[in-house]
Amino acid sequence: MNSTLQKQPILEVNSLQVEYPVNNSGGFRRKNKPAVIDVSFKIFPGECFAIVGESGCGKSSIIEAILGFVQAKRGSILFEKQDLLKLSPWSFRKLRPLIQPVFQDYNQALNPRMRIGDIFKETLPVHLRDSQTDQLLASAGLSREILNYFPHQLSGGQKQRVVLARALSVNPTLLLLDEPVTSQDLSVAVQIVELLISLRKTNNLTFLLVSHNLSIVQLLADRVAVMKNGQFLEQQPLAQLLSDPRHNYTKTIINQTVAP
Repeated sequence: MNSTLQKQPILEVNSLQVEYPVNNSGGFRRKNKPAVIDVSFKIFPGECFAIVGESGCGKSSIIEAILGFVQAKRGSILFEKQDLLKLSPWSFRKLRPLIQPVFQDYNQALNPRMRIGDIFKETLPVHLRDSQTDQLLASAGLSREILNYFPHQLSGGQKQRVVLARALSVNPTLLLLDEPVTSQDLSVAVQIVELLISLRKTNNLTFLLVSHNLSIVQLLADRVAVMKNGQFLEQQPLAQLLSDPRHNYTKTIINQTVAP
């Protein structure tokens, strides 16, 4: 892991709050349900910052707020010193390729009606398609023949590798990893984690990883935040979190963890 982090964060989230409208039991009055409550953290270039917690605790809502999929009620999200929540739509679209998500459901990320080669053509400039596609496939451990296949003809591990390769095709600086190996069996999950470790080094990438699985977090993260009911309970360097957890919930997660 990267132990010499630069002082200037690539991403800084301050007092973020995200709420979703819900109906009451009668369905007549709408109210807001908090999903993220006053969350703050920084991610430095080259590191992996992980958020760990059970499903429904608000982890994915943080990623969705960064991507602009949901509107934050308050707070700021500074990416390379620019507040994503205050940018104009044009400025946000210009900056957005530098932030690439890798979601748990790779099936939704790939158009089932398009061959893999055509999917890459959507993101790569014409003059780079052949040379850069070969490079991307090689970096993801894929053969060129896969370009002729449709997504349904690929295994789960191959689909996730395609998703990673496509994310890298626009030269991002930050990858948002939302449960990237949850849908895989153990052997494939380990392969994807090893690929992520390799890509992080060779492409000088920064990761925001969210997962309910501390075993996966242990393999990738430099620092970890523990989240429950929309709030961070604590955030520490990985080794310190494991050796000296501050919160009982963190101790429970550690005790329940079985390393792969």
